[in-house]
Amino acid sequence: MDKIPTDLEILEDIYYRYYDEFKKYAREEPDRIARIRVPVDVKEVAKECGVSEDMIFGRMFYHFNKKYSYRDEKGEITTFFITDKFEGLSVNFPLVAAVLADLKTEKKKVETFIIISATALVISIISIGLALLL
Repeated sequence: MDKIPTDLEILEDIYYRYYDEFKKYAREEPDRIARIRVPVDVKEVAKECGVSEDMIFGRMFYHFNKKYSYRDEKGEITTFFITDKFEGLSVNFPLVAAVLADLKTEKKKVETFIIISATALVISIISIGLALLL
């Protein structure tokens, strides 16, 4: 069975693949409708993640949109991912960056808790071993 990419892996690929595209937006003669919306080639992301194009599209359109889009206090919806007849598929790049930062922070917390737990376990085992010897 093939490995299923995590949200973190998909978003990292999108972020690092399209960061330069996001930065180069020209205000005088823009090459896309809005600076925050960056077109994404789902086929490239899918290839990098080792899954089908449909899998990445489905994850972005159905899962990411539901999980990461939000409604502000004025009732306006900020979507994570859209399909536009002029630009095709695009992501809200600052939202990608924010979600990615949160996922990386969460991963770091989990890794820290695992290290602390493993250290406590090793200390406990050493303590039990010393108590049995004495």
